[in-house]
Amino acid sequence: MKSLKLLSALLILIPCIIIGCQSDKKPLPLAKTSDAELTALITKQVDSLYAVYERFDYDWIEFYADNYVAIYPDGPIQNLTKDSLITHWERIYEKYDVQLVHRGRPTIIPSEDMAISYNTFNEIFINKESSDTIKNTGTYIVNWKRQADDSWKIVFETLQNH
Repeated sequence: MKSLKLLSALLILIPCIIIGCQSDKKPLPLAKTSDAELTALITKQVDSLYAVYERFDYDWIEFYADNYVAIYPDGPIQNLTKDSLITHWERIYEKYDVQLVHRGRPTIIPSEDMAISYNTFNEIFINKESSDTIKNTGTYIVNWKRQADDSWKIVFETLQNH
């Protein structure tokens, strides 16, 4: 009789444990990153972005979130995608050779799961047909956001030409 009661109790208890364990499976919160660590991490991201950008292929676009917001000079606020960014730069690379002359060291404004970086840039666009050059200098401002996989992606960008 005791073994029957014990078996009955186990049959009731085991599903409760299983259901309880399943409902407790929540993603662990990301560990808080100190401002100094976050500044170093985002500085490294910016350096990596420019190292890839200087090759003037499309790999640098992987630093962007699939959907991001952009404000460009004399334009409206735009919700864009990585695909639209590729299309935009295909048109530029088709017509111009682009050379990054210089970029300033980034200044980082850290937050827990976001960071702002800004730096100066100096690049030239050389027309492939006429060899005419367009100088493009300014300040580049980017909002980085920590993703669910703990990576950092650009979710907002703007620039100010000088």
